[in-house]
Amino acid sequence: MMNITKKSSLTFAELTATQFGKLNGDESIDFYSAIRLPSRGIPALAGVLKEDGWENIAEINPLYHGDKGKLTKKNFDRIYGSRVLLISSITRTSPQSIKLAALYRSKNPGGLIIAGGPDPTFRVADWLEHVDIVVRGEGERTLKELMNELLKDSSCLENVDGIAFKKGGRVIFTKERKLLTPEELSSLPHPYYDFTIRHKIASRVLEASRGCPNDCDFCSVTKMYGRAYRQKTKEYVLEEIKRVEDLGEFCFFTDDNIAANPSKTIELLNYIGKHSPKKKRIAQITISAAFNRKLVEALKRAGFQYLCVGIESIVDETLKFLGKPYRAEKTKEAIKIYRRNGFWVHGMMMLGGDGDTKETLRETGKWVDKNVDSVQYFAPIPIPGTRFHLRMEREGRILTRELYLYDGQHVVIRPKNFTPYEMQKILFRMYRDFYSIRRSFLRNLGRKKVSMSLLFAVYATFLAKKFFKNPQMDSHLRFLKSVS
Repeated sequence: MMNITKKSSLTFAELTATQFGKLNGDESIDFYSAIRLPSRGIPALAGVLKEDGWENIAEINPLYHGDKGKLTKKNFDRIYGSRVLLISSITRTSPQSIKLAALYRSKNPGGLIIAGGPDPTFRVADWLEHVDIVVRGEGERTLKELMNELLKDSSCLENVDGIAFKKGGRVIFTKERKLLTPEELSSLPHPYYDFTIRHKIASRVLEASRGCPNDCDFCSVTKMYGRAYRQKTKEYVLEEIKRVEDLGEFCFFTDDNIAANPSKTIELLNYIGKHSPKKKRIAQITISAAFNRKLVEALKRAGFQYLCVGIESIVDETLKFLGKPYRAEKTKEAIKIYRRNGFWVHGMMMLGGDGDTKETLRETGKWVDKNVDSVQYFAPIPIPGTRFHLRMEREGRILTRELYLYDGQHVVIRPKNFTPYEMQKILFRMYRDFYSIRRSFLRNLGRKKVSMSLLFAVYATFLAKKFFKNPQMDSHLRFLKSVS
């Protein structure tokens, strides 16, 4: 297909979210961007190719390798001079990622562009208007096989499972690739991090498992990683913990549901607790895990102090609207259990579901104020590839196709019981109310965590002002008024 050797220059690029989806534009101002978690996708793939003998690999994420979140001239020179550009993208970063692909093509017409990640996986045809090959789903084994196929003089892309490309103007999907088994996940090389990013991030990241049995309508996780829970061996996870210890004060486990298999998770947690005394670990976890006493105790022993819980709603009709397999009363009980056991609970809530009214949202605000330590309010997002997207599409409720707005901070679907503009203003108000200094102080009075809570509240209050007062949000508010 093209002349590639293992000495050819390969550049991985994962762009930050920017306002209006501009390439090298101003950074988006939102909760996710503020946290500044390091990427894990491209270091994982770079690790695979490095072990396979590829000698000239660069990783570029402007958050860590650029200048104040922007690509530098040095970054662009490396990208333009690469034989292969490998782009990783989620939905909200796809506009600028596609622009980068077009710019690379204009500067290097003979180069090869490969795209992967959730958005290319779910929008294959759109991406193939701009790139040569899309890697669908899990990329570690697929990319390795693809790159080795490209080494051959008579490479045949049809031989590689799990990709898509164009041939004769027609989109070709190769055979679906099977998900990696737990044994295969545990035999992967560890991610290769560019350690020059040290001290630029607050938290290091690692992955202990993939998959989630819940399969909520709005979530793309099961479309990407399946419902089957696949856990890496405890030895593999501990080795990775040691490898990333110097990258940030906190350790965030990227597993979408760390406790999908309680017995296996307890075994892993006990092993971590025994061999790694570090604390300040963060996990994403579901409601059901709270009712397993042994699991809760194991989380504490393993140093997990902070839990990110996908509560979504305390209104049963809204939970049903989102395809969430829990009832409101069980959710409330679970949060009480987590906090009673001393965990900092970061509640992730969706506002504006079909069961939400002004009254239910008032009650939600009161409940959140009393029952969680920090909160992240989302507007429902119709992520491409999900059942929720298909349903909102079918009902004609998607307000905008500007994918850079799909961050949960912007109202992008038409609510049932509010105008879009009204819903956006409610989202603002509920954020502002929760993170007021006064409420944060009263909420945590007498608790050991009061100092941290106030520090977080000050930071969040500062951020919230930026969240809801910036050029992108001003433009979106004008748009919401026009469709309300």
